[in-house]
Amino acid sequence: MEQTKATKKIILSLDNQEDHESISKVSHALSAPERVRIMQAILSNSKSLSALSMELDLPISSVSRHVDVLEQAGLIDVRYQPGLKGHTKFCSAALLNYSVNFRKKKKDDPKDPAISVELPVGMFSHCHINAPCGMTGISQTIETFDDPNVFFSPSRIEAECLWFDWGSLTYNFPAKPLLHHRCREISFSFEICSNTVYFNEHWPSDITVTVNKTEVLTFTSPGDFGGKRGKYTPEYWPLTSSQFGLLKKITINGTGVYLDGSFVHNSVRFEDLDLYNGNAVSLKIEVKKNAEHRGGVNLFGKNFGDHPQAIVMTVK
Repeated sequence: MEQTKATKKIILSLDNQEDHESISKVSHALSAPERVRIMQAILSNSKSLSALSMELDLPISSVSRHVDVLEQAGLIDVRYQPGLKGHTKFCSAALLNYSVNFRKKKKDDPKDPAISVELPVGMFSHCHINAPCGMTGISQTIETFDDPNVFFSPSRIEAECLWFDWGSLTYNFPAKPLLHHRCREISFSFEICSNTVYFNEHWPSDITVTVNKTEVLTFTSPGDFGGKRGKYTPEYWPLTSSQFGLLKKITINGTGVYLDGSFVHNSVRFEDLDLYNGNAVSLKIEVKKNAEHRGGVNLFGKNFGDHPQAIVMTVK
């Protein structure tokens, strides 16, 4: 029996419009007593559909339908293992903790201006990635696919979408916005998703973000998105390939680390990032070789995907 590895803690906010869909999905998933019983049954160990059917005295067809709803809400992970008659479906808890914040977020003070710097996705300064990988621009693909050496080509600056299986890219932002102001908060935003053959909306990938050599957080992309053209994705790019991602925002201030406006932890604070000692602020986006969900990365520029921006650093 496989041990479950639920470690993620998710905190969503009613005051964050981007969280509403996730809140609705989870609320619906937990609205049926049978699905709550399934969650309870897999708290410690992953279990097959047949084992859940026997334990909960439910038809296996009903268990399968309930598991599909829980998986779509991101509450469980589903894995397939070879069996005597094909593959056996195993379910395990995906989350250690889930909570919804009902407090209203504090509005930014208009007297407290924000300064932003944007870098193209191809303007990385360090690269250590593994195939499958590639880059494509606004009107054509860039050199050859699945060759990491291409990422060192000067033509990488033309990239509007790039992808790799595992490894990291590092971007160096100018420290000048920090040098002339005493700042209290820094954030980075970018459009990103997992990467697989064609696309797969249920293909999780654990993406780690490091700022100035301090690991800030790891979040999980739920999948690689396609099937419909991204709002800014060029017409030449095939619909069978990745089309768009999710806009993620990582913020670090004096109280801790936030993901898309929701508090994650306070193990790292603004003062821990050593931002004033140097000419640049580094941002590393990484999928680790030993990640639990090693599902790759697609990173989108301002002329690709659903959001007209590349990688943006903002300081306050």
